[in-house]
Amino acid sequence: MIAGVRGGLAAAWARQRWAVAAGQLLWFACMAIGIACSGGIESAVRVEPKPAGPGLWLEVFLNNAKVAALAFSGVATLGLTTVAFSLLSGLGVGVLIGHAYALGGGQLLRAVGPHAVLELPALGLAVAAGLAPALGLSRRLVSGRGAPFSQHMVDAAVLFGTSLAALAVAAGVETWVSPR
Repeated sequence: MIAGVRGGLAAAWARQRWAVAAGQLLWFACMAIGIACSGGIESAVRVEPKPAGPGLWLEVFLNNAKVAALAFSGVATLGLTTVAFSLLSGLGVGVLIGHAYALGGGQLLRAVGPHAVLELPALGLAVAAGLAPALGLSRRLVSGRGAPFSQHMVDAAVLFGTSLAALAVAAGVETWVSPR
């Protein structure tokens, strides 16, 4: 059974490699623009340490899962809400990173580096999931090749599930590994 699940995951990833690339590119490009523009925007960075524990893990995970769900909502709008979400949220995250970096690059890397390497690509994967049906439909309309639309919907759900699994791990790292 595990081999079948792994095979299904691998097949979904293979079919959606362009959606994954597009999702990561869109998400990280918006963050990069936010970082570049952060100098001219008033800082909203503040430090509020919270004690580590299951409650913090749940808070972090649910917050990130809501963000991922917004990115995934593009499956219902052929990617439109995913693009709008990426522009707004990606820019916002980039501005926040830019402001935090201004407080000290070494401190930023120690505080968010351990979980950000999982969390940010996982959110990019949710963006990819939101784009997958639209990109698959576009390819089928333009070239006449590709999987049926229903397969792209299933693949989008697989990508979103993978994103949530990675966000659960990232929430654990943020709660118990990243220094407070």
